Amino acid sequence: MMKKLNRFQQALGQAGIPAALVTWGTSHFYLTDFFASAAMVVTPEEAWYFTDFRTIEAAESHFAGSGVHLTRADQGFMPVVAELAAGLEFKWLAVEDHTLTVSQYRAWEKALPCPLRDLGGMLEELRHVKLPEEVQCTIRAQRIVEKSLHELLPLIRPGVTEQELVAELVYRFYRNGAQGLAFPVIILSGPNSSLPHGFPGNRKLCSGDFVTLDIGVKIGGYCSDMTRTFALGHATHEMCQVYDLVLQAQLAGIRAIAPGRTGHDTDKAARDIIDASAYAGTFGHGLGHSVGLVCHDGLRAAQNSRDVFSAGNIITMEPGIYLPGQLGVRIEDMVWLSPEGTVNLTEFPKELMVL
Repeated sequence: MMKKLNRFQQALGQAGIPAALVTWGTSHFYLTDFFASAAMVVTPEEAWYFTDFRTIEAAESHFAGSGVHLTRADQGFMPVVAELAAGLEFKWLAVEDHTLTVSQYRAWEKALPCPLRDLGGMLEELRHVKLPEEVQCTIRAQRIVEKSLHELLPLIRPGVTEQELVAELVYRFYRNGAQGLAFPVIILSGPNSSLPHGFPGNRKLCSGDFVTLDIGVKIGGYCSDMTRTFALGHATHEMCQVYDLVLQAQLAGIRAIAPGRTGHDTDKAARDIIDASAYAGTFGHGLGHSVGLVCHDGLRAAQNSRDVFSAGNIITMEPGIYLPGQLGVRIEDMVWLSPEGTVNLTEFPKELMVL
């Protein structure tokens, strides 16, 4: 727990920030590995955690011996944070301007005895560079997804509905050890597969369909994310052609991504494969995104992305081709930019499978 908090404290010290107010739940969890309704104040030397009656007992056990000052705050967090800020005579407090709403910012500004300044993307930048234990949580989540999908394959057959497959898969996720869903399960078939983020419904699968599954679970708070597209019964020549193009584009993206490479250049390596074909213009979204405590964790591989990747990032590679009202194909893996090189964290086969 202290390792990530210490990283943040070191970053605050290097930036000359006297204290930061942390209010977003994902940030609390990142710094403490503890989820609760809470507020935190962090300085380069110390940290205070404020929570209420509902979680104070669990918090006392979790934070025992950590050095974090724990305070019960049943009447709201603003009064106790204001009291702390006044007592320690903070010159100013940095706040999470990327996640506070305008009304929340104004309320904190009114409640506190010192000026507020923007923290900017400091916490997000730390979260993007994964520690080994964070990578291991992601891998564990991904293995649960893969095991569950292997178990689901015999049930993907003509006559079953998309929603029935969702129910079967979610059951297997939790039976196999998932601690939560990374995002709502997407299972789409036939013409529905042309909807990149469509909603599963009561359509019954038919022979000759493409069936696309975009799925992920959480372990230790960390998300996995994978997409696979299968052919049901048989695949036409065009289906095979489209699938192979998407696969070749994905492999090109994986070869291109590296520390120091921009999101734009990585996306272009994959997009050029599709745009050089008869299906130019059918890949309408970005190539990928970073994954962490939230599934879309901030970094992007996309046409307009200026993000620069670095060692420690986990990024999805997910090109697609979508023909409205006909079919769609997407193939998605997660790659980790390890200190030793690019590592594909996804082991599920991605050659076209005809079920």
